[in-house]
Amino acid sequence: MFAHLHVHSGFSFMYGTFLPEALAAKAKEAGFTAAALTDKNGVYGAVRFCAAAEKLGVHAVIGTQLSIEGRDDLVLLAKSPKGYNNLCRLITLAHEYGPRDQPACPEKFLALHSRDIVCLTGGRDGRFFKLVEGADGSQYRRACGWVWRLQEIFGKENVYVEIQNAGTLYDARIMHIMARVAEKAGAPLAATNDVVCLEPGDLPVHQALVDIQNQVHHRACQPRESREYYLKSQEDMAKVIPYPQALENTGIIAHECRAMLPLGKSSPPVFPVPPGMSQDQALAKLCYRSLARRFNPLDLEVLQRLEKELGHIRRRDLSGYFLLVKEIHSFARDRRIRGTVRGSAAGSLVLHLLLGGVNPLEHRLLFERFLNNGRLDMPDVDMDFDSLRRDEIFEYLMEKYPNQAAMVATVSTFRARGALRSLGRALGYSYEKIDRLTQFVPYFLRSHDIRKAIERMPELEGSPLLQEDELLWLAEKISGLPHNLSVHLGGMVLTPGEIFNWSPLQTSRKGIPVVQFDKDDVEALGLVKLDILGLRMHSALQAGVELLEKKGVRLCLDEVPLDDPATFRMLRTTDSVGVFQVESPGQRQLLGRLQPRHFEDIIAEISLFRPGPMSGAMVEPYVLRRNNKEPVTYPHPDLKPILESTFGVVLFQEQILEIAHDIAGMPYGEGDRMRRSLSKKAPRAVFREMEDAFVKGCLKKGYDNPTAQAFFDLVASFMGYGFCKAHAASFAHITYQSAYLKTHYPLAFYFGILNAEHVGSYPHSVILNEARRMGIPVLQPHVNKSGAQYLEENGGIRIPLIRIKNIGPKYCAKIILEREKGLFLSADDFTRRVSLPAKARFSLEKAGALKGLDGAWNAPPPVFRDPVVTSPGLSPHAAR
Repeated sequence: MFAHLHVHSGFSFMYGTFLPEALAAKAKEAGFTAAALTDKNGVYGAVRFCAAAEKLGVHAVIGTQLSIEGRDDLVLLAKSPKGYNNLCRLITLAHEYGPRDQPACPEKFLALHSRDIVCLTGGRDGRFFKLVEGADGSQYRRACGWVWRLQEIFGKENVYVEIQNAGTLYDARIMHIMARVAEKAGAPLAATNDVVCLEPGDLPVHQALVDIQNQVHHRACQPRESREYYLKSQEDMAKVIPYPQALENTGIIAHECRAMLPLGKSSPPVFPVPPGMSQDQALAKLCYRSLARRFNPLDLEVLQRLEKELGHIRRRDLSGYFLLVKEIHSFARDRRIRGTVRGSAAGSLVLHLLLGGVNPLEHRLLFERFLNNGRLDMPDVDMDFDSLRRDEIFEYLMEKYPNQAAMVATVSTFRARGALRSLGRALGYSYEKIDRLTQFVPYFLRSHDIRKAIERMPELEGSPLLQEDELLWLAEKISGLPHNLSVHLGGMVLTPGEIFNWSPLQTSRKGIPVVQFDKDDVEALGLVKLDILGLRMHSALQAGVELLEKKGVRLCLDEVPLDDPATFRMLRTTDSVGVFQVESPGQRQLLGRLQPRHFEDIIAEISLFRPGPMSGAMVEPYVLRRNNKEPVTYPHPDLKPILESTFGVVLFQEQILEIAHDIAGMPYGEGDRMRRSLSKKAPRAVFREMEDAFVKGCLKKGYDNPTAQAFFDLVASFMGYGFCKAHAASFAHITYQSAYLKTHYPLAFYFGILNAEHVGSYPHSVILNEARRMGIPVLQPHVNKSGAQYLEENGGIRIPLIRIKNIGPKYCAKIILEREKGLFLSADDFTRRVSLPAKARFSLEKAGALKGLDGAWNAPPPVFRDPVVTSPGLSPHAAR
């Protein structure tokens, strides 16, 4: 049977015209039992292709079209896991040694990583084709020599001469010459078609994508001109390539290539532990050691919860993962990098014992929302660290786990506005015309929705886009195709064994290694993805604590009591500008209505101020019942134990799991599967399946059918609105810490907020006005006193030079460096020692930064806005 072995999907960025999933479906429809995906210098789409092919019963062959020195290409196919490992190494070397937009693997590395790889000569982009195309006897000899060289590298049995016939003028002649040269070289033939489209009519899409590369991104790339470069049937291939063995060889090659990605299996890292101790034992030892410190007295409920969690972790072989999380947290703590856990992971007692944070038992946080028997994917522990020092975590992991750690990729895809603009330039439209066509097209709109949007959206009514049939057709065709690869915001993958068993590496512009898979692909492979995120509030809190230490005050925010009356009194006054999560006008209004008195109230406030609860009319009854202005009622008396803490309102996702478990008798894993399915607007068939399972469970528990149906309706109506309580609790802890610092140490609080760059909703001018309102002196910038950051000075805050207009980091550093040699004695002394443009010097004088120096023009004291000296800013409290 014939199999296509040279195929470019959309992951040959701006070259192929279809997604890997579509390739698998088309191969199945066309009757192929196997197909290869060979995108340029990468295996970006391999996970998606393998997953789709496996579902459809199509054998997926993993390969790539690898560029080598001299702008020549080879098609390489992995025969085994070792072959895939070598493929990943060669792709990595291509990206390491070639220019960013033109990867090229040095030829000398081919022999080092050639085992278990089938090599095709690369079709039109290969050196063999170019030599034969020259129609010169010496070129034929060189072509034979190149085949012999490849046989030395990959083994004679693994090298095939690739022949094609796309119907262009000289294709048939060149194909026959290639066959004769291959016979002389002793190499078998393989028939390919260099597929860039699934259908012959899609070639203009391929040509448009190449035009975008050439005209928008200034790359030198040639499109395929013939309409024959599509996924032809075996019969059509036999009509243009009269070499039956060349066709048959493709099926033989596909059968030999058995490198399969391990989809749907967990692959946690192996964490090193002391000799004679297993990972499970090491984790249990750490937990029990922490247990005695955090729970005194220790009751049976805590022990039972811990044993349940450890048992589940042990059965899933995840102890190494939890030990790794502990190691990262310990590294950060030892270097005084603030860090916390967010998301459903905060509901784990094990993580509480290892890392601290809110007590999941005290706040009824469910471990099953984080890990349960119904979820076979790797757990997701999101960790927030001080934004200004987060890179230290990355560097530590890269050094500690070389060739195992890398950042996760993000694949940017074409959306309507970007597609229209790029295609407009490729088609030669003027910038004015492109602006006119796209000015009202929303950024979020997908390309295939453009025509519907024009009919539906008033601002697009009568749009000239309606007259652009070709542009619209092309935009709809490239909708969702990959545009480029970038780096995930904070996702890092850590593999068991070397990373080349899983993915090639590329290097970001900052020099960070990046795998070629995105977060969904990494999850499908069962690999550990560590979400190491930056949180500027951590930067602010750390800066505030360090200022207090300089003043001799030791404050550990992780140990402050969660029932401080003064802190809650401040929150009830809504004086919360700068406080994490509760500083916006809407949040302050909700604080005023809610009047928080306990930590649970902060959790509720964070959960209520979300689009779901607000649109679901959950805020009003909760606030009224919380303040005893409305009686607490329950949809059913049996729901009281579950909903009592939220006054009869279904607010948290964890409550849905409890209803499914306690009312319908469903295992927590099944309840969580129902929650995830219904919250994603599952198809009607899935909805019915979940409904039947829930109702049947209720009937078994003794409820009648109308009651059971009412329970399910309650659950289903809530699905789009609920919030994860564990996530709210972890954020509420930071909210409380920031509120505590503002209440008791306002100078340290404002100092930290200002030095953490952009924190929260308000510019620095508002924060400075808040500080003044609290009686904290705000001192204007001065060349002899200000630094690059805000400084504490005699109980006040000195504004940095960098906040002055026209004084950027370069000029600021220049002033500070010269000042270290001695203070500036006069304006003339400053001018002589620091050379600045006239506008920068004027800004310094206008800001009063030269005040007190002889000969300086001393302007009246200014009020600072960001970053320009202008009129006074309005405090948010002034409006009230």
